[in-house]
Amino acid sequence: MFWRIEKLDEACARREDGSHDGRFVLHRHHDGDGPHLDLRLEADGHLAGYRIGADALEDGAWATEKMPHPVSWLERDGDAVREDAGVYAWRHRGADRRELELRGAAGVTVLRFTPERGVDARAARGIAEALRAERLDGGSAPGLIRDGALARRRAIERFCALGRELDGRAFDDAAWRRTLAGHSLADLQPHLHALETRFDAKYPPVPTSRPEPLPEDEAGGAAVLALARV
Repeated sequence: MFWRIEKLDEACARREDGSHDGRFVLHRHHDGDGPHLDLRLEADGHLAGYRIGADALEDGAWATEKMPHPVSWLERDGDAVREDAGVYAWRHRGADRRELELRGAAGVTVLRFTPERGVDARAARGIAEALRAERLDGGSAPGLIRDGALARRRAIERFCALGRELDGRAFDDAAWRRTLAGHSLADLQPHLHALETRFDAKYPPVPTSRPEPLPEDEAGGAAVLALARV
């Protein structure tokens, strides 16, 4: 699970009785996945904690839960750099959010952890298979997902704009948006083409539905036809 971090005002979360739940250590580390922070929390004879993808405990940083580590890491650093150490206290620990108070040499820091929706195994497999089929690396996935979502929104916007122009008040914009929301670009194409053909007949002479050829890709494949002009 991924957690998004937010720093809170120290005064709003300090325990009134000053009690704590155990010791902590904060390490700055660099491995094959890049620089990050390791926040280790003493609990039930081992160290639980989080890997935080940032150089500092700051708003917007992302964290993932770490596997248990030996408590000896409270006293040793290995190839990591010790940023802080002390005791910690949970202010809230639920499925919807967690609030953690760190009392270390650097002072008191209060963090809120909010869960972020992750990708389940089935979706992750689908993404991996799509990248492999397109001969792309994993780093392309975020941009492709954003581009795909944008292209689908634009196709739906184009469909609805044509529908309003052709059918006026008889066109149920909201109903069509709900219907098309889960469609792929391939599913949208025949619906869009049907309205474009009607639009061509109403407003000649230049067909708005005429496909726009795109340059051939580097592999020498056939030219791709644009789904919608935007």
